[in-house]
Amino acid sequence: MLSPSKPQVSSGSFFKDWKPFAIIGVLIWSLTTLFQVEPAAVVADWQKMASMTPDELKIEVNKRVEATPGFAKMNEYEKEDLYKRTTENAQMANNMQIIRHYNGHVLFTTLKLGLDLRGGSQLLLQAMPSKLVPEINPQVMNGVETVINNRINSLGVSETLVQRSGKDRLIVEMPGIKDPQQAKDRIGTTALLEFKEMGYEESGRPMIGPNGGPVWKETGLTGADFKHAQGSPMVSGGLWRVSFEFKPEGAKKFGDMTSRLVGRQIGIFLDGEPTDRGADGRPVSLVEYRGVNVREPILGGTGEITGNFSKDQAIDLAVKLNAGALPVPIKILEERTVGATLGQDSIQKSLVAGGVGIAAVMVFMILIYGLPGLIADIALVLYTITTLAIFKAVPVTLTLAGIAGFILSVGMAVDANILIFERTKEELNNGRGLYVAIENGFGRAFTSIFDSNVNSLIACGVLMLAGTSIVKGFAVTLAIGVAVSMFTAITATRAMLHLIPKSLGMFGHKYDKKGTEIKKQQIFKEAEIKKEAL
Repeated sequence: MLSPSKPQVSSGSFFKDWKPFAIIGVLIWSLTTLFQVEPAAVVADWQKMASMTPDELKIEVNKRVEATPGFAKMNEYEKEDLYKRTTENAQMANNMQIIRHYNGHVLFTTLKLGLDLRGGSQLLLQAMPSKLVPEINPQVMNGVETVINNRINSLGVSETLVQRSGKDRLIVEMPGIKDPQQAKDRIGTTALLEFKEMGYEESGRPMIGPNGGPVWKETGLTGADFKHAQGSPMVSGGLWRVSFEFKPEGAKKFGDMTSRLVGRQIGIFLDGEPTDRGADGRPVSLVEYRGVNVREPILGGTGEITGNFSKDQAIDLAVKLNAGALPVPIKILEERTVGATLGQDSIQKSLVAGGVGIAAVMVFMILIYGLPGLIADIALVLYTITTLAIFKAVPVTLTLAGIAGFILSVGMAVDANILIFERTKEELNNGRGLYVAIENGFGRAFTSIFDSNVNSLIACGVLMLAGTSIVKGFAVTLAIGVAVSMFTAITATRAMLHLIPKSLGMFGHKYDKKGTEIKKQQIFKEAEIKKEAL
């Protein structure tokens, strides 16, 4: 006997399911990460500082730092941290996108823009021959290029462009760095770390060189023997140190050297200068430097470099040591500031084009799928906000190539929803209840979506490993977008579809207030009428 099927009911209410909480949590994190609100006067002050020349900014920052209450009682680390935060505010204004002014406050975000969108610094470098490397060949240039890339663009997200120019030259472009000196600091020097032993006369007295300082002899132990280096704070004084661990061969060299030199001096030099720093933050002179005394053999393969380092100095040295030393010295032939090649007009047109494209996709989804299409559009908004928030948090520097990767991932996010909706329609047409149809639709579409996205992520991985800086940036934005689209399509859209009252209907199927499909009711009524007629 035919009878109306009971409406399918979710196994858990909205607040008993983890998915809504995950959606709300992700939305709150995305909004607080992506957007900032500050008083208009504060933002105007930051913008004023950002418009200054590097010399003017340095003078202004020093004035403000010294005028800070309690400045005289601060230690060197606290002073440096205050100086850094004040400077960062000016730099942030350089990269600020203001969204709205309201009631004396400013809503803005600080997504990083690439060299083609906001300008930056460009350096022309030349590799110079040395005693160890008398000729500059392609292999040497490969080493120079690799080390520079490792120092400033290890993840490929800063969109730094490093390209060859002739036999022995490199062009380095760094977005957002308008001070060429800052650009030179980012690239660094040769970063050749050497351990040397103090020379002694037969009488046991230290040998004195022509400069009036001690004579230091090569030991063959260098930073190339390091396995890993890391900057870390010291227990007191606000100073930092660089802790290091040797490779097995380096650990043996270090152990043999310290065993042989117990009671004598070892010097640590970076590019020919002592690592110890004076009160002014600069390396001490070779005349004054006496190294460190070896009290006992060091056989553990680890150690630390101390020398009155600030936090930035210690971290910068660790980064350079981990990236490796340049195989040859480099000479800066030219340094200049690059303006934005696209200009504000082109940026505006690109944003309008992207907005129109996304809006067209959203309208299409509503026209084809109705209410579920609107839900997909809401998930698409969540996707956009979350992805941009991740871009800011990483941070990813956006160029036109990166924006293209992001927009491409938007299309992939919509593709996932279309697959899910079509599978759900098939389930409904086969007589499934709404809840079961939605769950089965997501379950059947998941394999296709997952396989497609994994293939995309594999392609992104290849681009990140083998591509140039700009291609890597495209791959990073696309990979992040693909990963986020999995969350919004599988979790967000699914949770919101279950919230729609059945009486509103979905995918061409209508339901009464009790949740029974109207079409099925008509079939049951016709069956009852035929039965009574018989």
